[in-house]
Amino acid sequence: MLYSTEAVVIRHQAYGETHAIITLLTPSGTVDCLARGAKKPQSRLAAGVQLGVRGWYTLSQGRGLGTVQQCEVLAARRTLRADLLRAAYAAYFCELVRAAAEPRPRGSAGVYRSFIGALDALERGDLDPAVVARIWESKVLRFLGACPEWSTCGRCGNVWHGKGWYVPALGSTVCESCLPVLAGEQGYGTRVALSPAVARVLQQFVQVPWERLGQVTLSAGTIKVLDHVLSTQLVEYAGLSLKSRNVLQSLLSSWTTE
Repeated sequence: MLYSTEAVVIRHQAYGETHAIITLLTPSGTVDCLARGAKKPQSRLAAGVQLGVRGWYTLSQGRGLGTVQQCEVLAARRTLRADLLRAAYAAYFCELVRAAAEPRPRGSAGVYRSFIGALDALERGDLDPAVVARIWESKVLRFLGACPEWSTCGRCGNVWHGKGWYVPALGSTVCESCLPVLAGEQGYGTRVALSPAVARVLQQFVQVPWERLGQVTLSAGTIKVLDHVLSTQLVEYAGLSLKSRNVLQSLLSSWTTE
């Protein structure tokens, strides 16, 4: 079967000396493809197999691995590969979407559009990359069905307006009234204090499309709290302990200590 589709490269690996195997995210899901000769500098496919590139791909598909026949690059995203930090964030975003997306044809156009929005925001540079990452993590949690209602108590079901806490053992937030009761239960564990404003920010990250988010400015302390909460939720409730996130954290830590 021969077909054409818009797609983004979300994984690239060398295959032999001259070929590459890539994973494409399309509006209808992911597909693994062989790009013959793509590692040759003069190859017409060379520009279209780089991580983060968006293009129009013509693919031949049988049972199993597809083959890239043609590619027209729509967005090269060279800045995401030229800058080490943005490249690390882009690799992390790609690994997240590989976990969230279904194989073609069972995939979601919503996941595809949201991923394009994440890469666009990262490439534009008008938002702190750490903020873009927190927004993307929030949306991935929703795609995976592992995202709580951040402003709703996971124990009593009421929306809380005063003090609130994120409780990893519960996988959600709890209100001030339920915390003393929960603290007496076995396996309660630790908690992270959240203000109503931070809970609202998390809820907006989940619900509001990229194009309507506008300028988002958060303090370093708030970003740190969101990082901890979302990473815990991703590991404990989405089952995602990603190598690319560890690489990103190591890079950020090395820059902080210099």
